[in-house]
Amino acid sequence: MKKIKIGFLVNEGLIDNYNYQLLKWLKKNSDKFIVSSFISIENSKKKIIFNKIPKKIFFKFIIFFEYLILFFLKKHTNHLKKFKLNKTIRSQISIQKNSFEKEIFNKKDLIKIRKEKYDVIIRACNDVLSGDILKVSTYGILSFHHGDYKKFRGSPAGFWEVFFKEPNTGFIIQKIDKKLDAGKIVEKGFFSTQSFFLLNQAELYKKSLFYLKNILLKLYEDKKFKFLDSANPGKIYEIPKVCNQFIYLVSTLKMLSKKIFIKKKYFKLAFFDKNNLKKPIIIGNTNAKNFLADPFLVEKKDNLFCFAEEFNYTKKKGEIVCIELNKKKFNKKSTILKESFHLSFPYIFEYKKKLFMCPDTSEISEIRLYLCTDFPYKWRYYKTIIKDINAVDTMIFQKKNFWWMITNIDRTSSKDFNHDLSIYYSKNGPLTNKWFQHKKNPLKNNSLGSRNGGLIINNNKIIRISQNQGFDNYGESINFNEVMSINENDYKEKKIKSDLLDKINNSLKSKDIHHLSNIKNKVIVDFK
Repeated sequence: MKKIKIGFLVNEGLIDNYNYQLLKWLKKNSDKFIVSSFISIENSKKKIIFNKIPKKIFFKFIIFFEYLILFFLKKHTNHLKKFKLNKTIRSQISIQKNSFEKEIFNKKDLIKIRKEKYDVIIRACNDVLSGDILKVSTYGILSFHHGDYKKFRGSPAGFWEVFFKEPNTGFIIQKIDKKLDAGKIVEKGFFSTQSFFLLNQAELYKKSLFYLKNILLKLYEDKKFKFLDSANPGKIYEIPKVCNQFIYLVSTLKMLSKKIFIKKKYFKLAFFDKNNLKKPIIIGNTNAKNFLADPFLVEKKDNLFCFAEEFNYTKKKGEIVCIELNKKKFNKKSTILKESFHLSFPYIFEYKKKLFMCPDTSEISEIRLYLCTDFPYKWRYYKTIIKDINAVDTMIFQKKNFWWMITNIDRTSSKDFNHDLSIYYSKNGPLTNKWFQHKKNPLKNNSLGSRNGGLIINNNKIIRISQNQGFDNYGESINFNEVMSINENDYKEKKIKSDLLDKINNSLKSKDIHHLSNIKNKVIVDFK
């Protein structure tokens, strides 16, 4: 299969950390891609607008301050680093910008680029591109827009979402068109907005890079782009005014102070009878070092049990506990499964009259099954059904002749499982290690509604409970999604209104619910 030749378009021979990581990945995959030269715009200095100088200076102070925080946290310490491309790629094509002409690059420079016969060019420069340079490669020029283009265009990437406390921060990857931010969209997604600007920007850049790699792999296989539906672009933003920078600084300092000095709210359980939703039984934890989350109800011989995660702050890992429930209170809590690594989300299913548990074992990059040998307290490791996968909150069920696995995968090596929804299927039952990835994975790329929060199956009706992540708030609320279609070629679900959820929210006076389990007229949730 023919290799894809890729060029980078940069300013003055320098490339940012994330495009540098992309370059290293392309070099590593030299069986599919060729990167033998790059294009450098040598006179890319922007015109100085004097009345904007004060806000730019003040914003540099914010960047410096937040970069110190990143170093203190030991996160994204190379975020602002630049690399000289000529140390990695020997051949350089130098081009000049025309300052006052309609065509921003002259014909001689465009001819030099055409001679390289690039299949695709990656925009890694700061310049707005238009004119004939958009036609010099076979498949055009790919560019990131870091931000929800329907809300936040312009710059600084990742700032305005934090300023307005948006729950998520978007990105698009587009083939550049002659209209600004109106190119053909190849990929888009949304990640949880982080607590301060530079962290949000760094996370956005790192996570979105995976999707550009994926696009290039598909281009290698298909030799074409598949475009998504687009919408009208929104308002253009720029570096905030000094007054807004002050507002942001005060808000950020308050938030950081709360994280340091105010005790964080953690999850506990609430057990409901549908006939009396106003009086839940609250199941907290007598040990202040622990919290309970991810509850699943299981009924056996008319007795009801709750399996849940018990997380220990000191050990920084979870174990699986079982709580016996009756009409008025819980009888006993016992640890039934612990490992040397973190466990949570004890999803339980039945197969051939045996009970199996599929807890979160992402810390060891596996999806595992445990077999119940003496219900409810004795379980043993049965087998690993998928290896080398960073997946959490996995749910397994049968639909017609197939077994299905709905899970949340970290494809970006960022330990963020909140935005990806993926499914696998098996034709040989749930205990096999021959699970096939769905052709449309990831089915969803949005921190609002992707992460699993439970499953309700009633009379062949499948309801996937999903989580919404809030601004700097994990597990802010949940949705009910009815699975309308699931097969080898398609997956469709529809968000539905739930009176039950509304009544539970009112009863608890809290929307911070992140998990729900339901059997007959009994319901259990975790909440903050």
